[in-house]
Amino acid sequence: MSQEIMKLRQPVDEHDHARGAVDAPVTLVQYGDFECPYCGDLYPVIRRIENRLGKRIRLVFRHFPLTHLHPHAQLAAEATEAAAAQDPQLFWQMHDLLYNNQDALTQTDLETYAEQLGLDMKRFKHDLNNHTYKDKVLEDVRVGNESGVSGTPTFFINDERYDGALTFDALLTVIADEGDFPDVQQSLATDHRALRETIDRSRVGAPAAGMALRDRFSADEIFQRVTASAEEEINRSARQLFFSGLAAGTSLGATFFGRAVMTNAFPDDPILLGNLLYPLGFVIIVLGGYQLFTENTLTPVTLVLTRLASIPALLRLWGIVLFANVVGAAGIAFILANTGILDPDVAETAFSISDHALHVPWWDLFFKAILAGGLVATMVWLVHAARETIARFVIIWVIMILIPAGNLFHCVTGSLEMFYLVFNGSAELLSVFTNFFVPVVLGNTIGGIVFVTLINYGMTAEPRFRNSNGIQRELTWREWLLGTRATSSDTE
Repeated sequence: MSQEIMKLRQPVDEHDHARGAVDAPVTLVQYGDFECPYCGDLYPVIRRIENRLGKRIRLVFRHFPLTHLHPHAQLAAEATEAAAAQDPQLFWQMHDLLYNNQDALTQTDLETYAEQLGLDMKRFKHDLNNHTYKDKVLEDVRVGNESGVSGTPTFFINDERYDGALTFDALLTVIADEGDFPDVQQSLATDHRALRETIDRSRVGAPAAGMALRDRFSADEIFQRVTASAEEEINRSARQLFFSGLAAGTSLGATFFGRAVMTNAFPDDPILLGNLLYPLGFVIIVLGGYQLFTENTLTPVTLVLTRLASIPALLRLWGIVLFANVVGAAGIAFILANTGILDPDVAETAFSISDHALHVPWWDLFFKAILAGGLVATMVWLVHAARETIARFVIIWVIMILIPAGNLFHCVTGSLEMFYLVFNGSAELLSVFTNFFVPVVLGNTIGGIVFVTLINYGMTAEPRFRNSNGIQRELTWREWLLGTRATSSDTE
């Protein structure tokens, strides 16, 4: 009985959706759900396997929407069938579109994808509204149940169920053994794995090693890595961005606390020893993957420059992150100002550090903030050029210590200092907003964009790049200027 469950009860036939050579030595059948996050994670893995094996593998997709968990999965499956009814090849184009846009599977979204594929929209809408292909989807589910399928993704390799690890190595190893591919088997040997992982590219196409010299990146390759990092950031939900920004704002409490403690401990050498712990909060933020506004003057701007993200999406990201940063900084400032965490002498030093900024003229703050913004953006650029955590740590520390040593100003760290004065009753909120926050935010932003991002963008020979599926992504000019979509889809 258990042996029957391990077999595909309904063999692949002409009614299945298949991609690849009919006579391929290995057929991989996937039971999938378009809203299933695990299927989404496996999508690029399967694409890599297809690209690796070429004509030696045939991929078959069968529907298995988990409607009790994923409310949009059934209609998404029907949409692929509606597309296939107009042209069998459009099934796979719709399939790829849906897996690249799993967070947008409403009927309106499905109709948008159909328009992109050039479908007959009257016929497509009719099919969706009348659930024309509901029975076709349910038939896949019924056959899947007979084969022991209970969740997604579930795979069968040459009609035999695969229950191993859902990773590139594990799947490719079993497929290579099943098809007797000696070249693939040899490449999967242990002594080749390190090299293979080095040369692989991420899902969005960012390189993991340099082309000319494997241990370093060219300007183009650094730019691609920055852009890939930015795409991950800009696709986050508002909730994720807010709490990540909140974590960044509170992390800068370590910078404020460390600077006050060290300056108090070494009053005779405040420039070197007093500022020694200033970079601590930035180390926590960068290595922890939190969202800090001044970092975002580099990373997501690259997406806008390459038309991979729209201007409204960038402004949304900036607004959420800056607000969350300031809220986090204000919370830490309130705690430090109203509790006994700071010893009296340390509290006096913290007050002195904070009060200093209020005596700097508006335009001096602005120009000092420009240089600080440039330093932060440079730090982010170099962090993406580094391959080791230790190297990133040193880069962050060396560059960020220049901000207090050079009497420069950072908008979020400075906000914490200003809130500390406000909660101590030594400054008015409106005054610090107009006389400190505005010039420093403007300066940091201009410094990050103009003096680093645009210059680095200008020196790249190939600012646009292809993803792991070989597709070059780009928004239309209308989408770029007015669109709300964060990034372009991975389709042509």
